[in-house]
Amino acid sequence: MYELKSKVRYSESNLKGELTYHALLNYLQDSSTLHSEELGESGKELFEKNMAWILSFWQICIEELPKSSEDISVKTWPYSTKGLFGLRNFCVENAKGEQVVKANSIWVLIDPRTGRPIRITDEVSSHYPDEPKLDMEYCDRKMVVPEEYEEKDGIVVPKYFIDTNNHVNNAKYVMLAEQYLPEDFKVKEIRVEYKIAAVLGDMMIPRVTVSENEVTVVFVTSADQIYAVIKFLGNNS
Repeated sequence: MYELKSKVRYSESNLKGELTYHALLNYLQDSSTLHSEELGESGKELFEKNMAWILSFWQICIEELPKSSEDISVKTWPYSTKGLFGLRNFCVENAKGEQVVKANSIWVLIDPRTGRPIRITDEVSSHYPDEPKLDMEYCDRKMVVPEEYEEKDGIVVPKYFIDTNNHVNNAKYVMLAEQYLPEDFKVKEIRVEYKIAAVLGDMMIPRVTVSENEVTVVFVTSADQIYAVIKFLGNNS
């Protein structure tokens, strides 16, 4: 298990003084990256072996969002690393040690030269010993795309969205999708399925479907290929 201790910064807070969803994802991503580096499997070291981890799916269950200036502890650990997938849990604890956020993630090992999945080698899996699976209600990683939607104005990918993998950082999709939430919509769970990576200059077209307890944002190409599906679930979902 890896633990990242921090204090929620004002710059990470929304107008209610709560941690933004974008900042929450950044904490989760950063903790997994730091954990891999500690285990001797940094992105740079993997790349030199013609390997790279890419995120395929998020399920983030939110009991309570930490507040600005609140002390938090972000913990992460792998619970299965074999075949084609690396499965990793996360939790965010408040100063009392209460788990206010629980998360599951699915990662795929690829060959960066081809972009295609490769089987996880014994050498790679040996760096990620399995730990007990987090007690939470797990959902299916395949998400249903609504047939009815409202198409919004397209978004051209700017340079500051791009990370070291030369594509849009995973958290940015959620940051963009969050703007389509109704004002009084209280999110209890975020699910994200990543399909194809958006790169600098791409036009991402948002398709938004809003119901009482669910908001789905699908970012597509002009040719109807899906970049990512983001689903926000409300209190009564």
